[in-house]
Amino acid sequence: MNVSNCILTDRLILRPFVNGDEEDLLALMSDEDTARKAGFKPMTTISDAASFMRSWRRECYAITERDSDSVIGVIQTPIGWDGTASIGYWLDEEHRGKGYMTEAVEAVKEYIFDHTWADEIEIYVYCGNDASRNVALKCGFYPDFSQYKENTYSRFGTVESEERFNLTRDDFEWEQSGMSVFSTTA
Repeated sequence: MNVSNCILTDRLILRPFVNGDEEDLLALMSDEDTARKAGFKPMTTISDAASFMRSWRRECYAITERDSDSVIGVIQTPIGWDGTASIGYWLDEEHRGKGYMTEAVEAVKEYIFDHTWADEIEIYVYCGNDASRNVALKCGFYPDFSQYKENTYSRFGTVESEERFNLTRDDFEWEQSGMSVFSTTA
């Protein structure tokens, strides 16, 4: 595997999708509970998985454990024309509660600010998805109450409410210096 286009953490490899990932991706993205929490329509065929891999190949990473090449999660990282990157993420049920997604989001956050032109990163979370909300908070993102969305259409035909979390490049650099954004001391 060419690690030059991967993001490595202590326990994970975030890498581009490769041929052979279709079955793992289908298993992950056909789970209705995962789909509902992440806001996508559940996949039903290998063809759906292959299409997703092609469509998101430049803005998405497969999450794998270092000792296995099986896809256990997905993290999307599109950057808009306005310099705002978005992070979307989901993890299979078996691997939740181990800190993997916090580790992955933290690594992607650092990668985006160190290697792209994005000035801000945002994460949208459906209200009630406490696990994803906690990941955003643990990774230093701030709730943006001005961007709270009531009545966001869900692919499941329901109306959801959505919270936005954000982090600016300035906030990130301040955090990297060891200072809290809310610190009053130099």
